[in-house]
Amino acid sequence: MNQNEYTTIRLPKELVDEIDDIVKDRSKGYTSRAEFVKEAIRIWLMKIKQGRGR
Repeated sequence: MNQNEYTTIRLPKELVDEIDDIVKDRSKGYTSRAEFVKEAIRIWLMKIKQGRGR
């Protein structure tokens, strides 16, 4: 994927607030909301591809 190609998604505020709480806790290792969301999606996609998703 080209680093300059992005899209916008909408998330419920409740989820965003939870993500922000995790990002604020620097001990979790995330520096931004975007970094957290990208990693979470990558992990979930990997699980689905391996047959371990829903």
